[in-house]
Amino acid sequence: MLERLVDGVRIGGKPGRPRKRFETVAGDKGYDGAAQRAAIRQRRGAPLIPSRKARDGTYPARSDTFDKARYKRRNVVERLIGKLKENRRIATRYDKLADTFRAFVLLGFIRIWTKSLLSDTA
Repeated sequence: MLERLVDGVRIGGKPGRPRKRFETVAGDKGYDGAAQRAAIRQRRGAPLIPSRKARDGTYPARSDTFDKARYKRRNVVERLIGKLKENRRIATRYDKLADTFRAFVLLGFIRIWTKSLLSDTA
């Protein structure tokens, strides 16, 4: 699924065609595999994934360096997804159609955004 997810990346923002390339892919230890790291590198990205411990309790030597400070910023996204899952409809995925589910995810993000705007002005 990682390859399908990475191939579906579209980074908008600037006028014109959205970019498909990314600088870094951050993932948890579940993505610590040679195939996943190779898939990210094939798409000209850098994997930011912590290594799992080996059975003997040691960590394997990796050629790529692990930037702990950048990895900690991943927590911002994790907390945002946690806030989004406070909406029961999104957390339990009641909607069968992908378009309907996507619409409610966007509504959830709008709700979070407007709450943050209202709390900033108070």
